[in-house]
This record gives sequence, structure tokens and C-alpha cells, in this order.
Amino acid sequence: MYVTCIGNFDGVHIGHRKIMSETVKLAKKSGFTTRALTINYPWGYFFENFPGLIYPISQRIKLIQSTGIRDVQILDLNEIKDLSPEEFFKLLLENNVNGIVVGDDFTFGRKAAGDIDTLKKLSKNHSVELKVIEGVKFKEKRVSSSWIRETISRGDIEISNTLLGENFTISGRVYRDKKLGNILGFPTANIKRSSGDLVKPKPGVYIVSSCIDDMEYFGLMNAGFRPTINYSERMKFEVYFLDFSGSLYDRNLSIKFHRFLRPELKFDSVEKLVKEIQRDEKIARRWIKNNKEKIKDGQRKSQLSP
Repeated sequence: MYVTCIGNFDGVHIGHRKIMSETVKLAKKSGFTTRALTINYPWGYFFENFPGLIYPISQRIKLIQSTGIRDVQILDLNEIKDLSPEEFFKLLLENNVNGIVVGDDFTFGRKAAGDIDTLKKLSKNHSVELKVIEGVKFKEKRVSSSWIRETISRGDIEISNTLLGENFTISGRVYRDKKLGNILGFPTANIKRSSGDLVKPKPGVYIVSSCIDDMEYFGLMNAGFRPTINYSERMKFEVYFLDFSGSLYDRNLSIKFHRFLRPELKFDSVEKLVKEIQRDEKIARRWIKNNKEKIKDGQRKSQLSP
């Protein structure tokens, strides 16, 4: 039997983590196994101006499991979108659910016809224990995946990180490009992001870090379109690691965002671009020096959390 938390869980933010923590507590009390039920959306499902998901489904699963949830069940939206609330609840029962944990804004069934009151009635009728968790607020505003997408799109990365409970990351394989960074004196790792339906950060320069061979290396990332040299119609992610030397080609890296430095700019000359990157590096090194211990302390706390 399972105690199951249900939700989209995009980003697995601090509100989601509260739900998952309560799921673990209820499962321990009842002696059941923990499970998260989340939804996989088909490509092109979202409305035209939707900024994109925070993370791909594979990363969402890993983050959910990192909270102490043992099993993750993925439902395809096309298979459940036309179910009535009663039919959806029957599906839960068929999957051996004996306890349910949801947020207080949870809706379910065709056209979100089922709400918390509906769920309470169905749970009571079938002797399923239900816990409804109040949403988490930051500065009097409810934490939500949509809010986090907005902060990422605006470059408010430090707020994004606070709401997520850890650093916003992008992941992907390092691929060979035109080696423009080498020519300019700033060799970069070009990251091929894993999916196209993900939220894009504000174009600009960021302080980032990545774990390479069990060592954390800081760097500068330009997320943008390279307006000065070889303009690209698609956003590119180029990381200049400050104190790393060696080849990273074909390696998969997860890049943590720490701080937005400046918007992407178009310069009149390559020389002006180089001077600006040198200035970015000085600012980044100063920030890293002043914040390194705080970052390490935050990572230790993250590792200790359920």
C-alpha cells in the first residue's frame, strides 16, 4: 500500500517539498511506502506564451526522490485529462493508494471539476487518509512554479533559488562549437540543453558553478544569442570556468545559477567585448570570494535535508 502525494511538481520547489515531507511522515506512521504521482505533458500542450517547464521530467523525478519519496509514478496527461473526479479517484484506488497528501489548491478530473472538498468526500467514502497541506509563502506571496518561471525569465535568479530551495540549474552535454571563446582568450564549454520546452533565463551573463570530477568550479555563463559575434537565432549557453583547464567535450554537466551580472549586450568591436568579459570576471571573482563559504554552508544543509 502507498501514501501518495499528487501534483505537477515542476521545479520541486519549497512548497512541493513541504508536501513530500508530510508524505514521508504519514508513511512512516502508517508503515506504508511513499509514492509521488506527477503528470507528463505532451509537447505543444501549453498555451502560446507559456515560458516553458522549469525542469525536464527526468530531473523532476530525481528531485522528488531526493526528498525521501521512494517511488514516482508518471501519468500521461492524454490518458487522464478526460476522467471525471470519481474516475480519477478510482484510478488511485487501483494503484493501492491508502493515504493521499496534496496542496490546498489541488484540483483534479476533467476541467478541474474536483477540488479539495470533492477529494475529502471521496477519501472518506473509501477510508483513505487525506492530508491537505497549506501553501508556503515568501514575502506574503504563495510560492508557485509559475512565479519561479517568471523570476527565471526576468533574471531574478537569487529569488528563483530561494523559492526552489536550491540553485536553479540547466543540464546538458558539452558540444564542439566554433571555439570563439578560445580565440578571445576565454575558453568556454558550450552546453546543449536537454529539451526545448524549458524556461529560458533572461539573456545575459551569470555567475554559475558546476561539479567536475568531484570539485566545484565557478564560472561565467553567457546565456544568449551572441549579438557581437556570429549571432544565433537560438539561445546558447556558454560557460567560462575561471580556474579549470582541460577538455569537457561530450561530458554531461549540470550548471548551477548563482547570480545575474548583466544583460547581454552588443558591442561595437571585439576589443570592447573582451574588456567587458574581463570586467565581468573581476566582479565574479570578488563575489565568489565573499560568498563561497555561504554557498558551501547552503550545500551542506541541502545534503542534510530529507
